Amino acid sequence: MSAFARFLARISWKGMLWLMRRPWMKSLQRASTNLFPPGQKRERAKLSMVRQNKFARKVGLPILTVAYNLLLASVILTTSYFVVLNLYESGALSATDSMKQSN
Repeated sequence: MSAFARFLARISWKGMLWLMRRPWMKSLQRASTNLFPPGQKRERAKLSMVRQNKFARKVGLPILTVAYNLLLASVILTTSYFVVLNLYESGALSATDSMKQSN
């Protein structure tokens, strides 16, 4: 499960990084810092964006991997629960007569 989650995380991460490197996305980021008044606040906004991008590059892939592991675990548990429930309702998991008599 972990290898599959890592594969999904890497594909998603590659797509996110590709989008972040597009010129229109970079211009949107620059435009968001230009919403602040010129001077110290604008410089702090630019530095904050750089720090956020560094943090995202460092921690993003492991966070995505954990999220995909949780998603896959949830899907597996839910699927197995419904399979067992359907088997029980269909009578495949009911006790036989010999099992009932021995107790």
